[in-house]
Amino acid sequence: MTKTKKLPYYIADTGHFGIKIKVCFSDVAFQQAVRDSKITTRHNALDVGLAESHFIEQEGTTNAMLAIVFNYEEMAKETSLERMGVIYHEVSHTVTHVFEYIGEEDTKIGDESRSYLGEHIFKQVFSIYATEEDKRERTRERDRAALSKVIKEARGSELQVDQHSNGSAGQNSVSEQPDLSSGAKDSNGSLKS
Repeated sequence: MTKTKKLPYYIADTGHFGIKIKVCFSDVAFQQAVRDSKITTRHNALDVGLAESHFIEQEGTTNAMLAIVFNYEEMAKETSLERMGVIYHEVSHTVTHVFEYIGEEDTKIGDESRSYLGEHIFKQVFSIYATEEDKRERTRERDRAALSKVIKEARGSELQVDQHSNGSAGQNSVSEQPDLSSGAKDSNGSLKS
């Protein structure tokens, strides 16, 4: 069995239009998507804003790439309604890019074709975004649990260090002898000073 390489980005399909959309959450993931698409020209993502839609065709080749890139950290600061609006906005641009890819003029695309394709892509990208949110939340929970375990272990070892038994090395390394009473006993066995 061959191990498949885990990609740093997600892939959404465009149905019968035949080009995949790479959904990225960082410039690092975007750069890998560019390399995987055999694009050799230089491109950057997330220079400004919460998200971007990209359509890259390399001149003189058949290499092309569609991508939506989200700045996850900045998106997380927005309300869920605002995030959904950003996703819709980028999907709308991507729909236009799909028609550019197949060589159709934007004005010749029917409203129904555009709407169905937009719905198809939106459902996938929305699901991808939710998956990324879940993945990051699980990572945060694991990190918190690991930190909590380290803190508990550190506290436990502090307690053990602080507990000294009689005769053990502590601040005073000379063990103290028990008090010896001095004096004589009277006829009742009581001490007399």
